[in-house]
Amino acid sequence: VMADTKLAVSMDFKRAGNLIYVVGLTKNELGGSAYFGTRNFIGNKVPRVEAKSARELMGNLSQATGKRLVRACHDCSEGGIGVALAEMAFAGGLGATIDLKKVPLGERIDRDDYILFSESNSRFLAEVAPENKAEFEKVMKGTTFAAIGQVTAAEVVEVYGLNGNKALNASL
Repeated sequence: VMADTKLAVSMDFKRAGNLIYVVGLTKNELGGSAYFGTRNFIGNKVPRVEAKSARELMGNLSQATGKRLVRACHDCSEGGIGVALAEMAFAGGLGATIDLKKVPLGERIDRDDYILFSESNSRFLAEVAPENKAEFEKVMKGTTFAAIGQVTAAEVVEVYGLNGNKALNASL
């Protein structure tokens, strides 16, 4: 039960220039994923929950939301970062640019598509205004997070891969 519904945060991007953070670790966990399903793969590394770190992450993210530091937020579950990013952009009518080299990894992953579509648990994309960057990062201290990009006015989602090249350039 939410005590104050005015603190609710929707998933739609709000303003060009805001930062996009990923909160939580991305691992090579695509077993049973939507992405592997599109390729008729099953995979053998399914997402696992690490209860202690997940609880701390949820508590910190809830605190940041309560302080109104988070403008938009979406879980990275089915379809991972890629689907969450697309849904946030569609919902807000704004574009985004992210850099996969900045995504915190829990293990070595050499493929852009695996980072983009991993379904590791307890991960979120959060939109934060630049003026709230320092306070957001202070509240999130002790959990894994990173600024990976920015909301843009262009109605395009751009993803830069591990090699620095544009891996995806898709119109909304």
